[in-house]
Amino acid sequence: MANQLRERHQGLKKKYRELIDGDPTLPPEKRNQVNLAQLLRDSRERSKQLADEVKELTQRLTEAQGDNKLLRMTITKQRLGDDEVGVRHFPAHEREDLVRQLEEAGLQRAELEYNLKVVSDELEDVKAERTVFQEKADRLNLELNHILGGRGKRIIDVDALCMENRYLHERLKQVQEEVSLLKTNIMKYKTALDRRKNVKTSGTSNSGALTGVLSAKQVEDLLFDDGRCSLPATPQSISDLKSLATALLETIHEKNLIIQHQRQTNRILGNRVEELERKLKTLEVSGLWSLPGVHNVSFIQGCPNVLHKISSYELAKPIIRHSYAFSLCSVVSVPACQSFCKKKAGQTQHL
Repeated sequence: MANQLRERHQGLKKKYRELIDGDPTLPPEKRNQVNLAQLLRDSRERSKQLADEVKELTQRLTEAQGDNKLLRMTITKQRLGDDEVGVRHFPAHEREDLVRQLEEAGLQRAELEYNLKVVSDELEDVKAERTVFQEKADRLNLELNHILGGRGKRIIDVDALCMENRYLHERLKQVQEEVSLLKTNIMKYKTALDRRKNVKTSGTSNSGALTGVLSAKQVEDLLFDDGRCSLPATPQSISDLKSLATALLETIHEKNLIIQHQRQTNRILGNRVEELERKLKTLEVSGLWSLPGVHNVSFIQGCPNVLHKISSYELAKPIIRHSYAFSLCSVVSVPACQSFCKKKAGQTQHL
């Protein structure tokens, strides 16, 4: 048995040497095949060596990257003076914080979705309630029309009545303020007349004219009278100048009050016009009103409320323009009065 194994080993060894060295008895084609086998074996060994080199280079690259990272951390520490910079490499507690934040964000998202659903349900409820109120308003219009004894086809608009009521309240408030202003002026005029009655008549009749109440003609005469530019520095002339200044200031105050009331009137009229425009736009959208020349005009002629609103809107335009013009004209007299007072004061000091 041992001899058989020895002989077999010797035979395999001989074949192996023939494959390596080549058998001289073999033809050249066979020798080339033997050389190709040798090249294949060499290439396999070379590939193994290259694989080992690749592993080594990969390890060296990883080490170099670690060194670069450590070098960057060191440079950053030296630049910022913070020893904690770069140490954080997503430790465990930061990952836990991140997970907790994600869970909180998920809870918030679920809560927002629930709130959105609740708001959607509330919106549906509000829409249903709006429909109920619209039907109730229609029933109230019908009942109000029946109570007032109107025709069956004519429906009274509750919104128009509310708008008219609000406008009348604002006008009433403004009229009350104007009445109080007129009462104040009447009391002032009455006091001035009583003062004139009590003042004894003296040789100079012009002093009685400057009692605090001056007409526009008197102010114009005093402003453009050249003879009064050389008033003597007497107590009487100083009193006249003070009376004139007081009268001018009171006139300016009255003009300012008038301007304020006029602006309030303009605001009320502007709100009124805006409400009417909004109402007309609503009627136009609903198909109850259109531009002149369209077939819906015949329907408007049968609705007195719409015609009244249109006429009020057309009448309000010139009133607003006139109000703004009056406000501009009322302010012009203030600088003239101030210049006149300064001129008179300078002449008195010079004398």
